[in-house]
Amino acid sequence: MEKLHRAVLSLVLAFLVLTLFTGVKATALKEQLFITIKINGQPVFTDTNPYIKQNRTFVPIRFIAESFNMEVLWEQEEKKATVKYDDLVLEVWIGSNKFLVNGEEKIMDVEVEGVNGRTMVPVRYFAEALDCSVDWNYMTASVEIIKEGAEIPASSIFHRSYTDEDIIWLARIVHVEGHGLSIRGKVAIANVVLNRVKSPDFPDTVYDVIFDKQHGKQFPPAHRESFPELIPDLSCVIAAKMALERINNIDNCLYFNHVPFHGKSKDLYMVIDGEYFYY
Repeated sequence: MEKLHRAVLSLVLAFLVLTLFTGVKATALKEQLFITIKINGQPVFTDTNPYIKQNRTFVPIRFIAESFNMEVLWEQEEKKATVKYDDLVLEVWIGSNKFLVNGEEKIMDVEVEGVNGRTMVPVRYFAEALDCSVDWNYMTASVEIIKEGAEIPASSIFHRSYTDEDIIWLARIVHVEGHGLSIRGKVAIANVVLNRVKSPDFPDTVYDVIFDKQHGKQFPPAHRESFPELIPDLSCVIAAKMALERINNIDNCLYFNHVPFHGKSKDLYMVIDGEYFYY
């Protein structure tokens, strides 16, 4: 019996060690798509994240309308939002795929939704009803709305701590260094780059960290001829934006490698998908 207890204890300890050093946690990191809304080239603030559903991108109608200085009215009883702009009146109802433009009924292929007290509309229908052009930028996961002559109020502008170029270069390096890894591994690689940006021992931009050659080529795949034109997988764009939005699963680690570093075992923080992450 005592031998059995020892065997069980050994298995439990082995599992705990494996859990610690492979980074397995009770709450796994979930993929989150941070969609940026841009109006006339400016990122705008919303208090409810846009999302994609049934191949449509949903955005909060109030924040988009107010970014164009449009008036927004809400009628609780009818669950109805009305947008007024010059001689145009747009009416939508939560739970309905019908909307009115100056009284003329239009049909969408999805319904308007209510999320966190916000009226979420499929952006393309909304933008086109207001005579705007709209496009999806895959490389930055951004909805880009253009309306000529419209001025965006300063209060609507979202002042991000990163640029579109940061997203693109970070997604590219995640693509080449993290091919085949889970979202946890890809976010971890992105955070190594961002941790270096913050470290006094490395360059202070995403681009310069990736192409840093001070102590040899830090990220060899970045020096391939094809790298500057690389189109990363969407999962890599997602991972890059998650890291840029301060989702960090590797603390202050500055290094990673597919095999252990000799002499740095005490600096090992975690192993994710077979990649070793070190302080």
